[in-house]
Amino acid sequence: MKFKYEILPDLKLIKEYYYGYFKWNDLIQHTLSTRTDELFNESYNVISDFTRAKVLLNIKDLDDYIDEYEKYSPILNKCAILVSHSYDTPMAMLFEIQVRIQNAKVFYTEEEALNWLEIDPVHVKK
Repeated sequence: MKFKYEILPDLKLIKEYYYGYFKWNDLIQHTLSTRTDELFNESYNVISDFTRAKVLLNIKDLDDYIDEYEKYSPILNKCAILVSHSYDTPMAMLFEIQVRIQNAKVFYTEEEALNWLEIDPVHVKK
């Protein structure tokens, strides 16, 4: 799996991009890697873009993900999850869990996500 992120301090926003196939531990490791960035702030809102990703999870993985994520998730922020219109059952389960353990919501466009985060899309570079 490929992962990249950018931190936009002026917007108090972290943008995460996931590409290819991934497992829960990939997701945790990449999420934690952003915390080593000197610009990281746990109160920043997050946009996690999964439009080019495919998740490989089973029920045990989801349980492990919840246990691990709850250790590090700040709940102080909002997490907008971007997906394509067709995503599979494991991905849907992952997003449902994310919504339960964090102030998260699933969107199909970045503009919808930015509006929910109360960020003017004009201020976000593409």
